[in-house]
Amino acid sequence: MRKISINCWGQVDVEERRHYRGKAGPREQAKIHVDVRDVVCSCDVALLASQYLRGEGVDTRVFGDAVTAVDRALELALSLMVDEETAILNISIPGKHVSDDHTEMVVLSCTVSLSIVENGKLMFEFTPKEKLAIAVKYKTMGSGLYKEGSKEGCVSKQISAFFFFRNAVKWITMINADKSEDILGEISEIKSQCYNNLALYHLHRHHYKLSVAAATTVLIMDNKNVKALYRRAVANTALQNYEIAIDDIEAALAIDPNNGPVKKQCDIIRRKQRAMSVKYANALKKLFS
Repeated sequence: MRKISINCWGQVDVEERRHYRGKAGPREQAKIHVDVRDVVCSCDVALLASQYLRGEGVDTRVFGDAVTAVDRALELALSLMVDEETAILNISIPGKHVSDDHTEMVVLSCTVSLSIVENGKLMFEFTPKEKLAIAVKYKTMGSGLYKEGSKEGCVSKQISAFFFFRNAVKWITMINADKSEDILGEISEIKSQCYNNLALYHLHRHHYKLSVAAATTVLIMDNKNVKALYRRAVANTALQNYEIAIDDIEAALAIDPNNGPVKKQCDIIRRKQRAMSVKYANALKKLFS
């Protein structure tokens, strides 16, 4: 029996070789049964909110739809397994991805058996409309989670939402535009919404450069998107790029002059610009006095 270790998102270690038995591994969107046994965890398992851990082996799940941090780690391990394989899993993830109050690493070990009910199609077999539908599904799931997380003040739910937005973008970018002329408008709309959501997520997590990049992607598609202009301005304000920020906020005001948050941000930038000018003026006085 193989042992698979997942440590801190992306560090994977597999002990023992898998002997080829002609079995396939799960592809994205595959329908699977997962039986989890002998669970040992460093925290209360209920905190993990795991569909896989609290489910039954006969429950059918869609591979790729994992919501929580532990389930995403489990699916990473499952991606290394094949149909009808049983393996021992060791998972270690930062506590902040499990609960906002949990600061220590969460360590989980269990025995997992995988059964593929219906494997997913190869990527080129999905039609553009099927890819779009999957992207919409992930975008909707992410939006719901983000709203819940914002309402409850739950950072772990907001982090989970980020992964859904990222997955939605992945499926959108795999659509061949030359073969999708009839749905180009829908593709652009979903892509814009996802990148705008990513800009907001990165803004709240203080990842300002990533927020600028996500908002810029939206503005390349639609240079009059007020949300993207506002979020990029807020991020650039935090980065002290005031001249760039004021250009964006004034562009947003020209489109929506009565937007309260935009007007407030404009005032913030102006105050910071004035404070910076005074600081430079005082520095010059000291230099030449």
